[in-house]
Amino acid sequence: MEDSYDSYDGDSVEFQLNSVMGGGVSGGIIGLIIGLAVVIGLWKLFTKAGKPGFYSLIPVLNIKTLVDITGLPSAWFWYLLLGLMLSSITFGITGLISLYALFIIFRQLLRVFGKSDSVGSVLFYIVFSSVMLPYLGFSKATYLGFQPTNDVRVLPWIK
Repeated sequence: MEDSYDSYDGDSVEFQLNSVMGGGVSGGIIGLIIGLAVVIGLWKLFTKAGKPGFYSLIPVLNIKTLVDITGLPSAWFWYLLLGLMLSSITFGITGLISLYALFIIFRQLLRVFGKSDSVGSVLFYIVFSSVMLPYLGFSKATYLGFQPTNDVRVLPWIK
């Protein structure tokens, strides 16, 4: 039996490489479309809440503005940001803090726009945020302002 590359029956390396590159290009285009939808939806969401819409274009400022719209203390912004930044060196443990902060921020966001803040609704909005944030921005939901609750607290070591 002769070992030869000529007897290889599968697709050529060039064909496989072109398939991967084509998938990367189409995936990039789809990602760009979804990203634009999120930015436009956040723009509408921010203008509904009386904030400048262009804040949706600035990466960290858009998260800070989202927390400000909810009326939560700015410590929740730091919980989310630091949890994301430190999760790679803490083997994901601080990522759990970020998930908790994201849950609280989204729950309060749904409250200030008069939507249901049940656990299922909040998880649905988090999982499908690329679709639901534009939906919330373009829907007829109005900004009600801060909705005071006793169930959202700042962790005690941050004053």
